Amino acid sequence: MIKDIVVQLTGSDEDDVRLLFAREIATAHNAHLIGVHLHLLPDLLEVGEPTRSSYVQGLLEESEAAANAAFVKLEATFSQLECLHELRRLHGLASGIGGELATIARTADLFIGTRPYGDIAQHHKIEEAVLFGSGRGSLFLPPGGRPTRTFQTILVAWDGSRAAARAMAEAMPFLKAGDRVILGNVADPLLSEKENAAVFSNILPHLERHEISASPIQLPYRSGTGEQLEALAHQQGADLIVAGAYGHSKLIEWALGGVTRGLLRYSTLPLLMAH
Repeated sequence: MIKDIVVQLTGSDEDDVRLLFAREIATAHNAHLIGVHLHLLPDLLEVGEPTRSSYVQGLLEESEAAANAAFVKLEATFSQLECLHELRRLHGLASGIGGELATIARTADLFIGTRPYGDIAQHHKIEEAVLFGSGRGSLFLPPGGRPTRTFQTILVAWDGSRAAARAMAEAMPFLKAGDRVILGNVADPLLSEKENAAVFSNILPHLERHEISASPIQLPYRSGTGEQLEALAHQQGADLIVAGAYGHSKLIEWALGGVTRGLLRYSTLPLLMAH
């Protein structure tokens, strides 16, 4: 069940996209929507002890004025929402505000933000902090969003790992509400055909007990697994990709270019991820 949703707001044009999805999901699930407006202090303050110069003071005043104006605009937008809602503010540096946002998301059922490396604000560490620190599912939207806000066809990247299981559990409300669920897997080149096929043997009965009928599709291994899964999602007309975040260590994923990294950087479809 989804009863509390946290949506990240930054004052950029992406706020409209994030709110569009958040409002649709909150309405569909009769959920409470928590908008969190992030006021990022100037990066200059990250460097040592800032001087008391008029220049620094001017930066702070300009930043505060812009944040206040954005918050007033958001208040007007939220006042028109039909779902239960509240609006909060966070002030801080980019290096720490993600942790505060993750703390808020821990007591919600879903976090909604722009795909890391996709937000024009380019503060990907904030979204990553929520993904790895909240313990909740994160719905990441591609920049500019998509026309559809309902997830009728869903591709689940399934490899039997802990991360994949976490993501599937977080996605269960969407899987039950959707019309079609596809389990996508890229074959492990080190395993036999029979061993690769066995990856679906336990998950299909589990989904059936949840009254979810899923279609398994296994792809031959090629370099760029993330790209293969997204291509499959587009071929199948999927509206959403569900995937675990970093099945291996984060360092190895980043060094070698794993599935998670590819999806977070390039996906043109909404991503529901969990770690």
